[in-house]
Amino acid sequence: MFVEMSVCDSPNKNSKLDKKSLPPFKKVRRENWKQEAAYKVSEISKGQEVSCVGERFIPNRFERENIEFNLNYIGKLKERDILETGLNLTASYWRQSGFISNINRTFGIRERRLLQFSSQQRTRSGVVDSDSADSDWPCNPRARPYAIQIATHEMAGICSPVDYNMMDWSSGGMVAMSYGQDIMLWRNLDESTMVFNVESPTSIKFSPDGKQLAIGCMDRNYPVLDLWEVRSPTEFLVSYRKLFLKYIGYISCIEWSHDGKELICGTQCGLICVLSMPKLKTVMQLREHRHTVQKMKFSPTNKYFASSDTNGKIVIFDAELKVRLLKLGGKSMVFDWHPWTGEDLAVAERSPASIFIFNMPRRQFVASYRRRDHRIVIKTLTYSKITGELLVNVIRRDGSDNAVFEIVVLASLNRVVDLLSHQDHGTIFLMWNPDGTNIATGGLDDTFSLWNFFSTHKREAILRRQEQKAKDKFSSLSLYKSIR
Repeated sequence: MFVEMSVCDSPNKNSKLDKKSLPPFKKVRRENWKQEAAYKVSEISKGQEVSCVGERFIPNRFERENIEFNLNYIGKLKERDILETGLNLTASYWRQSGFISNINRTFGIRERRLLQFSSQQRTRSGVVDSDSADSDWPCNPRARPYAIQIATHEMAGICSPVDYNMMDWSSGGMVAMSYGQDIMLWRNLDESTMVFNVESPTSIKFSPDGKQLAIGCMDRNYPVLDLWEVRSPTEFLVSYRKLFLKYIGYISCIEWSHDGKELICGTQCGLICVLSMPKLKTVMQLREHRHTVQKMKFSPTNKYFASSDTNGKIVIFDAELKVRLLKLGGKSMVFDWHPWTGEDLAVAERSPASIFIFNMPRRQFVASYRRRDHRIVIKTLTYSKITGELLVNVIRRDGSDNAVFEIVVLASLNRVVDLLSHQDHGTIFLMWNPDGTNIATGGLDDTFSLWNFFSTHKREAILRRQEQKAKDKFSSLSLYKSIR
């Protein structure tokens, strides 16, 4: 005997505990549901077993032989090689990861072991958060992959080869790139492009405020540093020029201090020259490298200054005194500072592919990833200043022995949270836009692409929360002082 059921309410979900949950909904039965049920019963053969309770059919996934499969689905996956992710990054993987992290966070489960709960008697600071317990650096990882390609432009010769010292994106939205004897400038990647002929440019870098552009080039056989003043999107003025001695070779890379008062030049012979603004007067010279300096960068807190050369040597200085603190040695190494702490340095050896996290105050490596073969090569790595995720640009061989270029986004050295890849022309990291929401990449087919790495509205929401926290902290401090 059938009992009329018009409405079936789903179990209510607590949106505060599960942010991904949908609001409660109502499911209305179709008017001809009785006929449909009778039709299905008539189609079943006599010898076939049917799982049913109260005339309501049980889905196949809940049958006894499928229970083990479903339990494995919500269990812990076998740990994967982070640089072998490739096309295995699927939606089901992230649905599973989000489910596990939410359950662990809600019930205080540690190390994903059921029945091992956090003690309720501990203080709040004593309980370890499930997301941070497995993290190798401070990070706010995404819950699902959402980096998408939003624009592609034709640009001949952009990846032959890629020189990160020959491209920059200013805080004013102007992009500068150099090929051969030309420097191309355009604003916000629009249609208008300006091309300037410069004799043998070797490096370019915008000032932090975007109002000046430093260009390393050659005047016959002498290295020269030109300082261009950006007066308007279409007007530039060479405000100053500094001539260097011939023995340094050429200016291989340029870096500005955060306040824009110092301009630092790395050279072919390994000499690092510290210049004061605006007259480009030489303040000091650092002689720690014997090979061409390929990268220099201040830490976000302006406490440290790191430089690397083509021989794999990394030197870390005191940013204010310019005194050497330590040296790191390796083969063909690249590095980047963590954007929040300014104390964690991500270091990578290109081949065999290896990634290390070095903590400056402790003077030791706190995490590492190493390969024993040369099948995967790391081209570069960089942090996202918004989320703290680590982007690693790798080159690997697929099953057909073809080179695959892709960008792997890491939340730790055992967790991949996103993948930027193009099956046809590959993805080669070039540079960030000023606010850290977009990434510029190049392709093997001479294409220049933009990726939306982090939505602008999400970034604005994060900034609003940070401002509110700062206000709350200030108001609490003021109240405390008034009470005293």
